[in-house]
Amino acid sequence: MRPLLARLGGAKALLRLAAGDKAGGFGMSEVVGAGMRMMAAGLSMEQVQGIGRDVIGFVREQVGTKPVDKTVVAFPGLSQFI
Repeated sequence: MRPLLARLGGAKALLRLAAGDKAGGFGMSEVVGAGMRMMAAGLSMEQVQGIGRDVIGFVREQVGTKPVDKTVVAFPGLSQFI
């Protein structure tokens, strides 16, 4: 995930924010945790998936399809969120 974030503008701020939130990184457990927090806030799974698709679409526009697809494949089960 870090190589992908390194190519994304504003990634340093995102990493600092995640570290301050004690997120522990950007592994699969953090992705699931983010989804769980969104659902706890009242979003449906469909809404969470929509957010995931929007974020992945934005990142694809910024860094290209290949790095994003490589990252998605690296996280088993991530595709169900996007």
